[in-house]
Amino acid sequence: MKVFAAVLLCILIFREVRAQYINCRNPNQKTGQCMEWYHCQSLYSVWMSPGRTDSERNFVQASQCGYHRDYQFLACCTDDTDFVPRIATVLDEESSNLLPQLNKCGDDTASPLILGGNETVLTEFSWMVLLEYPSGSKLDTNCAGSLINDRYVLTAAHCLAKDTPPVSVRLGEHDTRTPEDCRGKRCSARVVTVGIEEAHAHENFRNDSTSLHDIGIIRLARKVSYSDTIRPICLPSTVGAMRLTDGKLLTVAGWGRTLHNPTSPTKQKVPVNFWDFNRCRIKYLSLQIAVEPSQICAGGEEHVDSCDGDSGGPLMSYRQGVWVLRGIVSFGRSCGRRGWPAIYTNVDFYDRWIKQKMRP
Repeated sequence: MKVFAAVLLCILIFREVRAQYINCRNPNQKTGQCMEWYHCQSLYSVWMSPGRTDSERNFVQASQCGYHRDYQFLACCTDDTDFVPRIATVLDEESSNLLPQLNKCGDDTASPLILGGNETVLTEFSWMVLLEYPSGSKLDTNCAGSLINDRYVLTAAHCLAKDTPPVSVRLGEHDTRTPEDCRGKRCSARVVTVGIEEAHAHENFRNDSTSLHDIGIIRLARKVSYSDTIRPICLPSTVGAMRLTDGKLLTVAGWGRTLHNPTSPTKQKVPVNFWDFNRCRIKYLSLQIAVEPSQICAGGEEHVDSCDGDSGGPLMSYRQGVWVLRGIVSFGRSCGRRGWPAIYTNVDFYDRWIKQKMRP
């Protein structure tokens, strides 16, 4: 009888603990329960295995469904330990066909004041767009984005989760004060404004101090034609694997706050250094903010940084003759503060999510 009572008590305790977990969907869209990752036997076993593959590692990371109050990683627990091949074959191949090939993205006809930055030339970073928000009788532009094909734009989730969402996207912009940008006798085509058909912030976006899953995707109301001032940037998966190392030079651009003004009328750019993940994580843990692999850290020089108004814009690297979208401007500890890098959403981490959201 005592044994039966003990067993019953254990069952009740187990049910009570399980009841604290919420339902979630893993990367294979299978329903599971969101729990501390080390309590999920299937994920913990594969993570600790010395023979763990890159695909299995990415699957564990992509299973993230939140954080416990003590900043422990929560994962969507099922029996799965890797991506389902059928999904990868059918879904990824179809959506990958929607992305421009290496010879069609990231090209920049430019040859060579974001905070501490320099003004770009007219056609530089021509994938950059401005999101337009209704404000009385006019449109405000306080977030940016990056064109990834002729129909889709990547931006930050917090740019889409505002009380008043964006209604249109402005492409081919350089100087917001003029409808047509000129340098001497050379003028670029007029800017193009396109309405938004759909906008999706990441389902697990956390609008708190961590800004986890700060990524969103916009489907334009129509396809846009490419030109010298409108063209897509390459995604990391298009170019191939590249490991960012501590100190690697990256570039961030935008129309946000400068040293002397709340916004810049012209597109600005600035070089920033990549921070090793562990170094950045330790730095932000002092603020009780747990940086995760779904995020990238870069910057940390005084008065050299992305800032207010740059949200959603690109953090870029130059590789194989093209520009690659590595990160999305998310948040930081003030702007241009020495020793404090800004936090960017890691685009490579969300490659599968991006492709799942795209359609012809």
